Amino acid sequence: MKLNKINRMYALSFIFTLHIAISVYVSSTFLTKIISEKYVGLLYTVSAIIALLLLSKSANILKYFGNRKLILSFLLINMTALAGLITSHHPYIIGLSFIAFNTTNTLIYLCLDIFVEHFGNPLKIGKNHSLYLMITNLAYMLSPLITALLITKDGGYTAIYIVAFIATVIMAIGMIFSVRDFADKVYKKTPFIETYRYLKTNKHMLSITVINFILQFFYAWMVVYMPIYLYEHIGFGWDKIGIIFTIMLVPFVIFGLPIGLLIDKYHIKKRIILLIGFLIISASTFSIFFIRTNDIALWALVLFMTRTGATLIETTSEIYFFTHIKEEDANLLGVFRDMNPVAYIIAPLIATLVFIFLPFNYLFIVLGLILLTGIYYVFQLKHNHENLIPNQNQ
Repeated sequence: MKLNKINRMYALSFIFTLHIAISVYVSSTFLTKIISEKYVGLLYTVSAIIALLLLSKSANILKYFGNRKLILSFLLINMTALAGLITSHHPYIIGLSFIAFNTTNTLIYLCLDIFVEHFGNPLKIGKNHSLYLMITNLAYMLSPLITALLITKDGGYTAIYIVAFIATVIMAIGMIFSVRDFADKVYKKTPFIETYRYLKTNKHMLSITVINFILQFFYAWMVVYMPIYLYEHIGFGWDKIGIIFTIMLVPFVIFGLPIGLLIDKYHIKKRIILLIGFLIISASTFSIFFIRTNDIALWALVLFMTRTGATLIETTSEIYFFTHIKEEDANLLGVFRDMNPVAYIIAPLIATLVFIFLPFNYLFIVLGLILLTGIYYVFQLKHNHENLIPNQNQ
């Protein structure tokens, strides 16, 4: 029965991720219709600040609403926001709808994390989370081709948001019937200062959180600025960008699960995998600066390598983190997930400063330097660890 429930969570996570993924790489170019490309990132920053504020109160909110009611509430807001993006032509409504859409996407993932942690097998953390990541990343891999088919040559985006709206409805209906008997644990309402002290004392947990931040920073930078760079500066149309991005995202699907199985079964050292990941992602990001050609194969290869490094980092860091927490540790989970909105606050602000002094392509030199700092934090992690004692109430 529990196996069926975890499979349902995987399926619903795929649907929800697909609804995000088909729009994630076109949203920045869509927003250039209402704001300059240099300031598009600020809309991401605003939504990230709101998400961060809510995540900081996640334990309190979860205790009051419960995870089931909370995720359904966020899905309803998400649908309303998509309706605004579909029907409105007013810049302020579009901006506000995008902020609401982007904010709730982050918060819904927090709720999904709790369901996956609850229904998953606590003795197979590596397999659980690598399979979860593989399934959601499959949605990301398929999305560029779907996006390329949906978007018109004139740059129309309505069809994309309509499909996203339909996926959200399906997600909400599926969630209603899949978690009817879900019982919330007592979520820890740990004050932020205590959580900070815990992370300061347990430096390996602080380091894995920083590693997650660096990865989310990479994603934020790439999601906002890579589509604009390829579309506006290199000159690719969305038909070609769709092909490039599909190939780019293949590593998440083909490498994620094997990494989890290697860690679970063969006890491959996580620090080695993370180190290799950071070396690959840094080198390939630096190389973007030097590419001036519009050769599809070359761009697909370079971006494929960036995501190969990202896959190694993402899968391994998730396994490391979830091995060291319990389902009711909403405070630690909240801080870990805070890194996504924090990255979307900081990355666009830094990029906006870069634009003041340097041309667009220098963004990737700056990003490569930031990625290299992750190597320091890899060496702060523990060599080995024991799995947590399974929670008998699950």
